[in-house]
Amino acid sequence: MGFLRRLLPGLGGLLILGGCRSLQVPPGALMLPAEDRWVAVPPLMVHWRRDIEAAPAQALVAGRILLVTNRKGEVRAFELPEGRRRGMLDLGRDVSGKPARRGALLLVPVALDDASIVAYDLYRRRVVWRRMGEGVEAGLVLTDSVVYVAERWGRVYALHLQNGREHWLQEPSTTRLEGVRARPVAVGDWLVVADKRGRVVALEMQTGRPRWRRQLWPVYADLITDGHHVFISTTRGRLVALQAASGAVVWTYALPDTTVRFTAPVVAGQMVYVAGGDGMVRALERTTGTLRWSWSGRAAIAATPVADTAAGVLYVGDLRNRLVALELTTGQLRWETNLQGGILALETSAFGLVVLARPRHVYLLRANHDVATHP
Repeated sequence: MGFLRRLLPGLGGLLILGGCRSLQVPPGALMLPAEDRWVAVPPLMVHWRRDIEAAPAQALVAGRILLVTNRKGEVRAFELPEGRRRGMLDLGRDVSGKPARRGALLLVPVALDDASIVAYDLYRRRVVWRRMGEGVEAGLVLTDSVVYVAERWGRVYALHLQNGREHWLQEPSTTRLEGVRARPVAVGDWLVVADKRGRVVALEMQTGRPRWRRQLWPVYADLITDGHHVFISTTRGRLVALQAASGAVVWTYALPDTTVRFTAPVVAGQMVYVAGGDGMVRALERTTGTLRWSWSGRAAIAATPVADTAAGVLYVGDLRNRLVALELTTGQLRWETNLQGGILALETSAFGLVVLARPRHVYLLRANHDVATHP
């Protein structure tokens, strides 16, 4: 059945884009003027807040355009920094994985049983190609000419960006994956993919052939790399660093409480930062996993923190509306504020900090003082 679906692109258009409205991206808006590249030091203030009419899922900054997906399957566009609405693309179903962009081509993963990817030209306002499949809940991985896709039931494949043609495909019988929720990561010549059962596999990016495998704990958070290691958070209070070339375990940071779910880790300099459902933020040495500092908040943290190395802070938001900035080197609280809903995701931009929050809102926060400087 999956094979037949991939051969029916016309039917896919009816299934996926029956209620499509266009995104209205002005010419040149995907380019970021050099004079708009600012670094803002906290305190920050809410510059604007917008209702996106459903629970937010992911944010993607594309030049002066902010693209936000929601659980109704919509992609909504806002122009930065003013927050002017720039249209909406209705995919009809949940979009949980993070979209990706190359030039004017927007690629959106679709969590639908008979769909996987929609490729949309932001300037021409039309669908360029679509891929049928068994649904994608993880984010996409791009190179210059290829998009790598991990479907939720374990099929992994590479498609040519411009036309969606298949470069290679590996079935679950080969990948041994089932239930992929985390965005894979490209490191060197390998694509590393993990699933909700803790199975990790590295595939050759040119051919899709497996290179190594590793069994960990359930993985739902996106995989991160520093170019040499792959950092993998689990739902069992474990953060693991694997050697990218071999899959060998370099170190494991383990909590006594195995019910804690970690966010995706953040790599900044020689440190790895991770937050968790226990309300804690931890800073670990990148090469050894040694704990350097920890900070205790008041509520569970689901959003991956954001490191601003120029400002020297780590932004962290919790599910009880609190947004804080911690010193990168010490974990000391530098600044905090409260929003109007639990924080689900954070994203950096040249215009400020983007926050996705409950129940269905997106914020842009900017410095409320005159210390913003060119990097």
